[in-house]
Amino acid sequence: MSAPDPQWANAWSSTVSRTEPRLTHTHATVVSRNVRVSKLDAELLDGELTQMLREPVSNALSLVRPGLAETYRLEIDTVIRAVLFWLSVGSHRRATYAQGLQNLQYARTSGFARRVHLFGILSIGGPYAWARMVGSMSLAGWADAPHTSIRALVWRLVQRIERITKVAALLNFAAFLALGQYPSIVERILGLRLVHARPQILHSVSFEFLNRQLVWHAFTEFVMFAMPLVNPMKARAWIVRNVRSVLRLPIRVDQSVKELPEDVCAVCFVEARKDDTHVVNPYVTGCGHIYCYVCISMRMMAEADECSCLRCGAKVEKIRQYLQL
Repeated sequence: MSAPDPQWANAWSSTVSRTEPRLTHTHATVVSRNVRVSKLDAELLDGELTQMLREPVSNALSLVRPGLAETYRLEIDTVIRAVLFWLSVGSHRRATYAQGLQNLQYARTSGFARRVHLFGILSIGGPYAWARMVGSMSLAGWADAPHTSIRALVWRLVQRIERITKVAALLNFAAFLALGQYPSIVERILGLRLVHARPQILHSVSFEFLNRQLVWHAFTEFVMFAMPLVNPMKARAWIVRNVRSVLRLPIRVDQSVKELPEDVCAVCFVEARKDDTHVVNPYVTGCGHIYCYVCISMRMMAEADECSCLRCGAKVEKIRQYLQL
């Protein structure tokens, strides 16, 4: 085989020298790019872990004094979050427990330990201090202070800061969805960036649990909507009547009810199991049996067109006042 033309060899070497840095840079960018779903999942899992640990603490405090857990709920959540943060990120793990499950960790840069401690103070202690301050000011009536007083001016300033913070959080979240770098404002300010702990492991997102939760949520919402529209007594009577008609079963009547004296209300007897419940304001059904007006009318309202006589099993469609001659 003849040696390659030196001109072609030089051209090939020049092309490789120009394209190799670009390929390397592109590969590094793809590997180091964080998955937005993983970061959001990690944040949700950390919140779920806090709620899971709050329940046993609240149950223990309720044994000390009822209502103690609700009174100090903010303090309980703050302590739980601080302990979890210290045991995970603060102990040189560089990731919370949920972030570790998502194969994420904070990138180690200059001054990392100092910035992590500052992040814990601002993200955990900051919201607690702000919530307690606003709550104390609200209970002290700063919102109802005279318009020109110092309290009113401070209250308006606090409200304005809250609105600015919410707008900034919204803008940061929009930037996070676009770039996928900083989920929170504090992380953006401190420059704490989440990266893959093991870039070689591909992260696959499974939506099976989410789909199952969505289906269950939709089903429960439908059931909660439909339950008030269903009359259980009417539905039971309709099912029993149709099953009997399909299977051609005879109508079964309680023998003790069937043998009751005529002046004893069968509905009162079934509900109270007393044979001295005499009929009050008697009304007679189409089959000729006598009931209290309140008892039979309430039964007809509950079962509608599926109401049946307790003495003979006949269908009760209308009633009339019983007039004794």
